[in-house]
Amino acid sequence: MVDFTRDELLERNDEEFEALMALIDSLPPERLDEEFAGDARDRNVRDVVAHLHAWHILFEGWYAEGTTGGIPAIPADGYSWSQLAELNEDLRQQWQGTSLHDLLALLKASHQSLQADVALHSDSELSDADSHPWTQGSPLGELALECGGNHYRWARNAIATGLRLEAAA
Repeated sequence: MVDFTRDELLERNDEEFEALMALIDSLPPERLDEEFAGDARDRNVRDVVAHLHAWHILFEGWYAEGTTGGIPAIPADGYSWSQLAELNEDLRQQWQGTSLHDLLALLKASHQSLQADVALHSDSELSDADSHPWTQGSPLGELALECGGNHYRWARNAIATGLRLEAAA
């Protein structure tokens, strides 16, 4: 069980998303393309935004297949949770040719899609791990939070660390 209602989940996802967008909007243009310090997988703001959007696409795929009676490959076809590093690197590579501007537009749209999916469900459907057999024992709300609000918080910290900004709490 998760410890939040549908409305709280929607609010948490939106608040974290808005905080991420505010951080990105606050950066001077020259910092948006700056290479991150260190050797993290995501090398710049674009990589972080691409990562978020890619995981929204994964969530949408799970959701579409699961809600039509299928059993989606979670986290992705050909990957197990123990192969998350490889999956994330492959996802990063897929978006290398897409501009930050385009990725931000895609991310805004996929965030809205995630929120629309969440809004369709009751508190119990989001919090009960048994409500959706295709979620492999995880509550749907937990998956939505991990692909939404918690991921946005991670992204703020990744950007702040990579660009050596003050903490993005």
